[in-house]
Amino acid sequence: CWTIEMTGNSPAREERDEARLVASSRRGDSAAFGELVRLHQRRVFRLAGRFFPNREDVEDVAQETFVTAWKKLDTYKAKAPFEHCLTRVCLNCCYARLRRKRPVELPFETDVQAPDGDVNAHMEVEKLLRPLKPVDRFILLLLDGEGWSVREIAERLGWTAVNVKVRAHRARRKLRKMLEQEP
Repeated sequence: CWTIEMTGNSPAREERDEARLVASSRRGDSAAFGELVRLHQRRVFRLAGRFFPNREDVEDVAQETFVTAWKKLDTYKAKAPFEHCLTRVCLNCCYARLRRKRPVELPFETDVQAPDGDVNAHMEVEKLLRPLKPVDRFILLLLDGEGWSVREIAERLGWTAVNVKVRAHRARRKLRKMLEQEP
């Protein structure tokens, strides 16, 4: 089990430490990779938790994310922070699991903004997204739930910006159609 700790280091120092840890991990140092896990586990668990309501699924996705990252560490090019690479791996693991495991109820927590903090609005949003295909829920959750830009999604998933925009447009159109059909 991983424990979550906070550090008070500056961002520049953390990047240097991270680069050192990645280099050591590439040489097979599992303790260095353990440090990378410790540094990024909060983000991975939080991100996976946005897609899956139960802790078991979140833990499975997090474990799959870190195992995949370990196995593919030699392909990391260091053109972007390691966190971006890890986020991409996590999102791909979430997306793959969503495709395999349908339907899924998305856990909209209090940090997703609803009008006037209305709890009923949160439940209504969850209810509306439930019948959408996994890719549609996925893209809407990243754009509207997480507040990511089209560019961020495209970079982290390896999709084109046009692909992200088209998927978002189609998902919103389906959602709009569903709303219009409601009595």
